[in-house]
Amino acid sequence: MNRPRPLLRLLMLALLPVLGACAGITRNAVPTELANEAQPLGIPGLRVWGDVLEPNALDALVARQAGILRTRYGAQAAAGQMPVLHYLALSGGGPDGAFGAGVLKAWSQSGTRPQFAAVAGVSTGAIIAPFAFLGSDYDPVIEEIYTTLRTSQVARSTVLSGLVSGVALTDTTGLANRIAHYVDAALLAKVAAEYRRGRLLFVGTTNLDYGRPMIWNMGAIAASGHAGAVQLFRDVIRASAAVPIAFPPVFIPVQTADGRRFDEMHVDGGATSQVVLISPQVPIAALTRQQIGRNIDRRMWVIVNNRVLTDHAPVRPRIFSVGGASISALIRGSAIGDLYKLFLIAERDEVEFRAAWIPRQVPCTATEEFDPVYMRCLFDFGAAEQRRGALWSDLPPYFVRPPLSPMRVGNATN
Repeated sequence: MNRPRPLLRLLMLALLPVLGACAGITRNAVPTELANEAQPLGIPGLRVWGDVLEPNALDALVARQAGILRTRYGAQAAAGQMPVLHYLALSGGGPDGAFGAGVLKAWSQSGTRPQFAAVAGVSTGAIIAPFAFLGSDYDPVIEEIYTTLRTSQVARSTVLSGLVSGVALTDTTGLANRIAHYVDAALLAKVAAEYRRGRLLFVGTTNLDYGRPMIWNMGAIAASGHAGAVQLFRDVIRASAAVPIAFPPVFIPVQTADGRRFDEMHVDGGATSQVVLISPQVPIAALTRQQIGRNIDRRMWVIVNNRVLTDHAPVRPRIFSVGGASISALIRGSAIGDLYKLFLIAERDEVEFRAAWIPRQVPCTATEEFDPVYMRCLFDFGAAEQRRGALWSDLPPYFVRPPLSPMRVGNATN
């Protein structure tokens, strides 16, 4: 896994100084003074920042969650019949998304996979997320994507034109067409229906004009009724998977209330966050008690489509090997940090935390970036690990809870 894959080679090649005199693509970027006014589809509330929420966005989010709690769970709380709410977060990982896809299928086959109150995805996780959100009926779709896809169906190399005047080293028209094949008006109608029931679907991108993570409310997009909703839904998924430099960014149209049109540049959500789900600014437990008089049992499930625990593997002293290993380490470190953030939120809000990641030893080898043989192997491996029952951890990587001392045990029982 330490060897650089083709996309990493392209990415590192792009860092060469020949990029200095590029002509580039013209765009109509949002002026600074209109940045908070210009909205996709002209509709406010379809996305929020993934790091720090603006006060009005935070207030709107809290108000919506409070409404869901009262209308969906108020009567159940009064009757003492509260359900357990489950949440799923899916990380980036490119073709390694086959691991998470296999886990989901085996989970469905066991009969224990819950309906998730919220699903969030980044990068390859963004491709899986809508189907995981809609339930096990869509497992065959996820399996098809992650066991039959080839590199040629995703991206076509445009290294020369990319270095001279472009924004990326590949053309991802194939990926766009693939997303469009699966994401249609019928799928959006199903997502919209679940959103109206109070369930949530999120996708993370990176707004490159700000260099900040952005979380898109895909249910709100689907339920907007706007003629451009299907295309925006597709664009957000493609943007979330747009590995910077290797894949071209996605320019998402936005407009102001008076009709002025601009564009935002979005790339892979993994550039800023490998895993997203819950804002640390929303005190879920406190809000729940305030609205219905008690907390709700919740479980957070996080699937990291990456190896966060690695073995020693000497790196060849060559630019591609060094660069590939460095980028892999950067992605791995980001995923671990995001797991700790979600763990901390779960601890604060009394949410059961469960995380799974690709184990150290995997019997699969890739010969290209999207190798269907490798992805089938990893899909089956993920399914087998789920069936084996030893996949999920209630702690983030490397974290150890110290045993309670006799004094602390005595205090805890008082």
